[in-house]
Amino acid sequence: MKLPIHDAHGASLVSFTRLDDASNESPDIEAPACSMIVVTWADQVLFGFNVSRQQWELPGGSLESGESAHSAAIRELAEETGIATQQVSPVARAIFTFAGEPNSYVAEIFAIVLDIAPELVENDELHSFVWWEPSSDEWEGLSHVDAEIARRCLP
Repeated sequence: MKLPIHDAHGASLVSFTRLDDASNESPDIEAPACSMIVVTWADQVLFGFNVSRQQWELPGGSLESGESAHSAAIRELAEETGIATQQVSPVARAIFTFAGEPNSYVAEIFAIVLDIAPELVENDELHSFVWWEPSSDEWEGLSHVDAEIARRCLP
């Protein structure tokens, strides 16, 4: 799918670079503002229903002051899903814009492949979870941006 890709809330994915393709990137690229995690089990990707944005999204969130993207990914995964691990692997870097905002934001994208289905824990941010087969159709309420990120992060 050609970029940019937009979701229903004004977010746009404007750039996506797999880390194995990153050799052509400028070394002074902006530091990441957030981390996202593509959780895969049985060839399906985990999405949670984001209460504030009212859409299905990948786990992830903003970096705290002084926090690395890797640490943020591990923290956000545990906070939003109950999955506690240190085994997330960096796979890509994405650049987003948001409607009405002049700035762009960099996200580090991480991935983890699970051998068994995890026990997921709902929280104040993500209610309900669904495992989605990336080759299947998208549905209303699924973030098109996050779905495309998931597809691009799969091997």
